[in-house]
Amino acid sequence: MIGRLRGEIEFVSEDQLLIDVRDVGYLVNVPVSTATRLADGSDGELLIYTQVREDAILLYGFATAKEKQVFELLISVSGVGPKLALSVLSTLTPDAFCQAILQGNLQVLTQVPGIGKRTGERLLLELKDKVAKEFTLLGAVEGQDVISHGAREAQDALLALGYSAREASDALAQLKLDGTESAEVIIRKALSLLVRIG
Repeated sequence: MIGRLRGEIEFVSEDQLLIDVRDVGYLVNVPVSTATRLADGSDGELLIYTQVREDAILLYGFATAKEKQVFELLISVSGVGPKLALSVLSTLTPDAFCQAILQGNLQVLTQVPGIGKRTGERLLLELKDKVAKEFTLLGAVEGQDVISHGAREAQDALLALGYSAREASDALAQLKLDGTESAEVIIRKALSLLVRIG
């Protein structure tokens, strides 16, 4: 399975791009949130979700680990496919989506093209516990603003270093952050903690 691609970006459409990796072009489906972070003709890096079907191998790319996690969370719901998951990420940030789930905000979810009342209710029902467990520390705390930018950067860095989302979130939880720390400080403290645990 392809997990990450780095190369020159060439946009094919608003939701697809071609990434040239050592003279091999990979066609990747992306949400608007990822596309806006990349410039046509520049070098870029994408985290990849690979979908293997009988008739095709499809690639979905994301600029951040959080986007990829939310995408995977969405497609775990019955009746929600990759196309609708990309629509969610093109309409809402990962943090806004997580907050909507935790707060039971159906109105926010139904703003997404393709999500009606029934699908929105299914998302709330099936994802609330998962989001509360996996994403609260990463930027969606019920009734509060999202966590600091530094903590989000630290989370992405830990995932890039090979730690699981659970390990990274547990480490951040144990640090008892107050929201003022820089990403570098948080990463250093988290790594120190993870090395001791490991």
